Amino acid sequence: MFVLTLHSSSARETKAWGRRLASLLNGGELLGLSGELGAGKTCFVKGLARGLHLQEERILSPTFTIIQEHEGRLPLYHIDLYRLDKTDIDELGLREYLFSSGVAAVEWFERLREAPELKLLEIRISFDGANCRKIEMIAGDDRYSSILQRLQQQFL
Repeated sequence: MFVLTLHSSSARETKAWGRRLASLLNGGELLGLSGELGAGKTCFVKGLARGLHLQEERILSPTFTIIQEHEGRLPLYHIDLYRLDKTDIDELGLREYLFSSGVAAVEWFERLREAPELKLLEIRISFDGANCRKIEMIAGDDRYSSILQRLQQQFL
């Protein structure tokens, strides 16, 4: 398992890490985001969107709609499970999004019952001091390890 730990001191920097990651994606990726309320999950997804040639202003926290679909260089499926208790992939009809040729970015990913069994790039964002965030990216398999290694080589 490959783990890449990054630090961000601003929303702009958090978005930049999302944009950089997006530049390395080819489609079919599943990104599971976790972190406290206000830690920067949606901010990271805005950067991801920008890296996929989408307008970041169109990325809103989908808390009330659960799923937002966006078309860019690759389709981006922004999913937010905040308002849900533990749930199943099939209960919500998420299978077509999570296993698509696009990029699925799922906030509050840990609320999926199947989460521990899925191959994904886990992104944990946590508070690290007054204005800083720690962004831990954990590769779930060799494919995601390769992406993280390229991110590290190109941007660190």
